Amino acid sequence: MPARTAKEYDDQVPSIEPLLIKRIQKDLLRWGRDNYSDFPWRHSINHFHALLAEVMLQRTRAEQVVPVFRAFASRYSSPFEASKEQEGIRNLVATLGLNWRGEKIIELVETLKDLGGNIPTALEGLTSLPGVGTYAASSYLSLHAGIRMSIVDSNAVRLWGRIFGFKTDQETRRKRWFMELAQRVTPQNKFRDFNYAVLDFTRKVCRPKPLHAMCPLTGICKHYRRLHK
Repeated sequence: MPARTAKEYDDQVPSIEPLLIKRIQKDLLRWGRDNYSDFPWRHSINHFHALLAEVMLQRTRAEQVVPVFRAFASRYSSPFEASKEQEGIRNLVATLGLNWRGEKIIELVETLKDLGGNIPTALEGLTSLPGVGTYAASSYLSLHAGIRMSIVDSNAVRLWGRIFGFKTDQETRRKRWFMELAQRVTPQNKFRDFNYAVLDFTRKVCRPKPLHAMCPLTGICKHYRRLHK
């Protein structure tokens, strides 16, 4: 049976067996424990640094962000310190590319300073901050604030589209049904570890050109089955 198109899923979430979800969660959590990427922001207890890392990571390889994040974290412990050195922030962030990012980070720093250094703990509050979109907000809440959220980006779209066998396009990640699907697959417990596993797995294995020999999900992946009939 051919894969269903993204359009066919506009009004409903694909039916997924609970046992299949449990297996996906178990397999990815196990893979994640053995293949965890030890990036510095994953250990930060400074929520200001954690949120800034999520903004820096937008459309940028994690490895490229590491030296910039470390330099930023060593210089500015809070938005109060960072707001004093706007030019320093511009110069530091410029190495990551995207001309708008430096100005958005400066705006974010100033906004957080005005909020007394307090970071919102609701999705709506976070996405009202400069430079913080739904993806960065969800990542921050799930990975740093202990709030269960699914993380939806183009890599997650590719992963779930392949596993569950539906076609995707550039708009899939914005569809309500897809966000509901991603939330359903995200476990109630260990959601932080699971989301880290998804981030690492889509970067290392389920790439645009997948490394099937390294994939623990080939037994349940509809994309793999179609390729190996």
